[in-house]
This record gives sequence, structure tokens and C-alpha cells, in this order.
Amino acid sequence: MDAATMQASREFFDDSRNGFVLYIQGLSAGDISGQDVATIQSELRRIANTLSGWTEHSDHPNELTCSCFSDRCCNLSDMIVEVAELVTIKDGQLPLTVLNMFNMLYMQIGRLTLDGHREEDEYARGFDRMAKDEDRRWQIGSQGPDDGRAALLLGFWTRLNRFPKPGPNCTSECLGTYAGNP
Repeated sequence: MDAATMQASREFFDDSRNGFVLYIQGLSAGDISGQDVATIQSELRRIANTLSGWTEHSDHPNELTCSCFSDRCCNLSDMIVEVAELVTIKDGQLPLTVLNMFNMLYMQIGRLTLDGHREEDEYARGFDRMAKDEDRRWQIGSQGPDDGRAALLLGFWTRLNRFPKPGPNCTSECLGTYAGNP
């Protein structure tokens, strides 16, 4: 891949990631903007398919991605499809559990970066800090009153952060972040 193509690919990645974050962040705030269930599910599946396509970045020798980038994309893609199946609208609102899942998803998507250490990707670093704060809240159990959703949401958060095995070129930051210690 020549330098111009690689740069265009990186810009597409950044623009897509940022757009996905904004869309899912809006959903997490309850903003469905007149969309019906089928439209939301379709958009979520499109996002999941795009994430699956990003695995090509980890196969290119000139990319700075960690070898687990592909696993992270595939995991997020699967989790998005899972949440898409839970989308319902009652009285013009999404269920609170689904809103919380969207909140977790947009943080994790925002953390994705093509720069292995994130130093060059301030956007991803911001979401990385948010995700670490979220993880601390789960560790100390400060998620608010439990109405039966806490175990489900903790399980969802844990699965979002689970990656089976680090790859050969994973950085120490990546190992700490994605080996179950966000």
C-alpha cells in the first residue's frame, strides 16, 4: 500500500470511527431521532460490518496496529450485533439496559486506534481514559442502585474487554488495556 493510500485509509478509519461513536453516543443518550427499530438495527449492523472490515489494517506490515486490533474489532462487531437484537422502542424510548450497553459500546469503539500506543491519537486516548474510569466504577461497585441489571451489564462490560491472547507485537499498554485490565 503506497503512502497516499495508507493515509486515505487512516482518514477513512478516523472519520468512520468518530461517526460511529457519535451515532451510538446519541443512542446511549436516548436520541433515536424518529428512527424505528429496523432502522437502528440496520445501522448497527452496518457499523458491525465495517468494524469487521477494519481487520485488514492489522495485516499490513506498515501499519502500527497491535496484533490484537483484529480481535478487538471482531469482538466489538459481535457485541454490536448482540445489542442490535435487544433494541426495542416503547413509548418512544429505548430500554435503560440497552442505553447503558450503547454507552459501553461507544467508549470501546472510541478507544480503537491505528496507532499502537495511542500517543498520536488524542481522540482514542480520551475514550481510553473514559473506559478506565468506567472499569474503576465497576470494580468498586458504584454503578448506582441495582435493579437487577448490574450483573448483566457487568458481564457485558467484561466481555467487551476480553481478548483471548495477546499477539506478538502487542505493546505493554495494549496488554494492560485489552487483556482484561482496562
